[in-house]
Amino acid sequence: MKRSWIPLAAGFVMVPAVLTTFGFTVYGEELAEGLPSSAAVQTITKPVMDVPGEPVNWAALEEKAPPPKPPTPEMVQRNVSGVFAEHAVKGITFAPGTSDFVGRGADVQRAVGGALRPLRTAAVTLVAHAWNGETASHRCDVLAMQRAGLVKEYLLSQGVPAGAISTRVIVDPVWGPPSDGGPQVDVVVR
Repeated sequence: MKRSWIPLAAGFVMVPAVLTTFGFTVYGEELAEGLPSSAAVQTITKPVMDVPGEPVNWAALEEKAPPPKPPTPEMVQRNVSGVFAEHAVKGITFAPGTSDFVGRGADVQRAVGGALRPLRTAAVTLVAHAWNGETASHRCDVLAMQRAGLVKEYLLSQGVPAGAISTRVIVDPVWGPPSDGGPQVDVVVR
């Protein structure tokens, strides 16, 4: 019997606390206005003056994040190599005897353009391949240069600086294995 007063005492303490919390939540704004110390709390609506008559330049005081560093040539080359690996090719592939894309050539060119877009300081060399005997005129070097020109035009349209792109032609003496998909333009970043 002696312990029957404990729940009664706990209820006596808890009920007023709940009511007080509720009251401050609902009527908190009215209570703050009625308190004598509320007059001391004011919102500043005018700009803070550093020197009388001159407003503080807050933008100059905020810490600004430094601009991101441009990617290194090694990083860009890894990205380009990743594009080739993702598409299971060695370069931007073309149909034998033409300057038309074959397989995933167009997709690879778009992805390489995206990888080279942030490039600002490095040099890009387009190594255009052609296979010996690929054309009837045996001017495989001209065909390879056409392929390199197409890729270069695309890269320029993607914002790669013209001065950063050079081309090189290689006439391979033997046709590649069928798994290669066709002659390609390699992209080398330095």
